[in-house]
Amino acid sequence: MGTTVGIWAHPDDEVFVSGGLLADAARRGERVVCIYLTNGEAGLSYGQPSSPVALANLRQRELQASLALLGVRERRFFGYPDGCLPLVSRRDVISRIHEALVELQPDEIVTFGSDGFTGHPDHKALSASVRAAMSLCDQPGARLNEVVMSTEWKDAFVPALNEFDAFWPGHPATFDDPDISLRLDDELLDIKVDALRAHASQMKHLFDAYGDRFMRAMASKEHYRVSRVRKGEEAAALSSNSNADMASWDRSASVSYA
Repeated sequence: MGTTVGIWAHPDDEVFVSGGLLADAARRGERVVCIYLTNGEAGLSYGQPSSPVALANLRQRELQASLALLGVRERRFFGYPDGCLPLVSRRDVISRIHEALVELQPDEIVTFGSDGFTGHPDHKALSASVRAAMSLCDQPGARLNEVVMSTEWKDAFVPALNEFDAFWPGHPATFDDPDISLRLDDELLDIKVDALRAHASQMKHLFDAYGDRFMRAMASKEHYRVSRVRKGEEAAALSSNSNADMASWDRSASVSYA
């Protein structure tokens, strides 16, 4: 039994894009840890502005309930300002992620790809920092699973989600041949949908607008691009505060989960 670490920008990122993978790892008895760089205090609460402190507290409670449904027992917060990750010292972010990876020694790391899935700048900055941190670790067996979007998923769900401005201009990017396509079984799908619903301040408007059938269809498949970052490949990023996209990295062979 191994260790899976999810690294995210905001509470609810994990379940929306990889709730099935995380729940499956927990179901198989793996140690699953989720790390959040922010508390999600800059968003809306049920579509309305809220004080940052009140919203952070609410999202912490929702996250605790959601992760419990997924079977994830460990979570950590770095406390960086929500919406400002591209402005935070890149050296500091990479160092803190690296420290966590050295401690946890994960077999699998799950996070956003360089496009950030929705295009959110926090997601994109996080992705580059995770890859840089991995390159500083002497963990040759660790596998990086980056969430990506298939063309089929985009065509089916993005128009509806964009009614609520879910994606930044120029996004999403799509991948016709992901390395992993995970189709959730009934048990995992029930867990993921319930875990999504637990983030009520962020998700209730979607359930209300489109109903359970749409949300279940949206949640039923996840796609990942898989790579193994070589030690030292991106270590030079520590000397820079730039949040430009990182250099290319080594791809593993294609893997598929039926």
